[in-house]
Amino acid sequence: MKRKLQNNRVLTLVIALTAVTAFSRSLEASDWWEEIRLKGDFRYRYEMIDKEDKDSRQRHRIRARFGIYGKVSSCAKVGIQLATGSNDPVSTNQTLDDSFSTKRIGLDLAYLEAGLQNVPGLTMRAGKFKNPFFKPGKSELLWDSDWNPEGGAVTFERANDKVTLTMIAAGLWIDERSSSDDSYLTAGQGVVRLHFNEKKSSVAVGGGFFNYINTQGFAPFFDPDDPMGNSVTTVEEDGGTALYYASGFKILELFGEATHKFEKIPVTVMLHYVSNTAADNLKTGWLVGLRVGKAKKPGMWEFRYNYREVEKDAVVGMFTDSDFRGGGTDAKGHEVGAAVQLAKNIAFKVSYFINEIGLEREEMEGFKRLQVDLQLKF
Repeated sequence: MKRKLQNNRVLTLVIALTAVTAFSRSLEASDWWEEIRLKGDFRYRYEMIDKEDKDSRQRHRIRARFGIYGKVSSCAKVGIQLATGSNDPVSTNQTLDDSFSTKRIGLDLAYLEAGLQNVPGLTMRAGKFKNPFFKPGKSELLWDSDWNPEGGAVTFERANDKVTLTMIAAGLWIDERSSSDDSYLTAGQGVVRLHFNEKKSSVAVGGGFFNYINTQGFAPFFDPDDPMGNSVTTVEEDGGTALYYASGFKILELFGEATHKFEKIPVTVMLHYVSNTAADNLKTGWLVGLRVGKAKKPGMWEFRYNYREVEKDAVVGMFTDSDFRGGGTDAKGHEVGAAVQLAKNIAFKVSYFINEIGLEREEMEGFKRLQVDLQLKF
């Protein structure tokens, strides 16, 4: 097991060193600073959470992100982004509370991205980077939109007027442990997109496989006391109790996405399905949804709707959508959202979740969440 982990780490290190070596000769120290780009965003959110048999919760939250991105050669760049929030791997929100205390800022992104001039379409990343995997219709069935993995990834893309082929491979580090085996993720994904009607329409189909190493018999990721809906076993340990994943996670993913522009209004329909092949039962999840419009310029709008059902061990609860059912698995329900672009770089957004928690219970627990956002970008 240790040998597999070492091989995986060596692969990522080779990717990073190859990128640096390939482009070090082409760096132009005299004008690299001219390629630096700054960008960021700020979001103010009002949120209401209504969970059955509990008092409704109302809170105000902020999210601020600031990034610096530098192109160090014709084929290589680096990115660093700071963000508000705690060390939660799927949220950079900061709740306004705690008696006006100073809020935290953390490292949200820090990565190298490079390609090879003699291999068009190849992109290599190493560090802490944005999610490299394709998400049909921005589905959050597998990954929350704020999930930024760590490790190494390679993307290869080839395209012409009719077809775009994308292949992604990654080795991602989850938990490094000094006294037991480490947990990590090896993953691969492929997407084929067919273009029609002078690229006004397209259909994308594909799938992926996500193999989590060392999960069953290990503590839940990030918060060992909260499995986020996944099945666990309870063990007496050192005078107390500890929780451990009851199942491994080897997730097979299949998806489809169809897009079309009606006049200038884009429409996207998506289907997303997952099955955890390492689990004996309660192992599937699916999502169907629709997106209409795009709030890009002042006065433009967008609408989205999806319905999903996620069994207990279909996906890793810690990394899936943190808004649906309060974060985690073992739930089903609706998500409705809309947005309008008020002015350049200023958008108003609303999201509403109507979910039920506890798929195996005789009486499921109701959950509702309302989010109202004002978002500014620069």
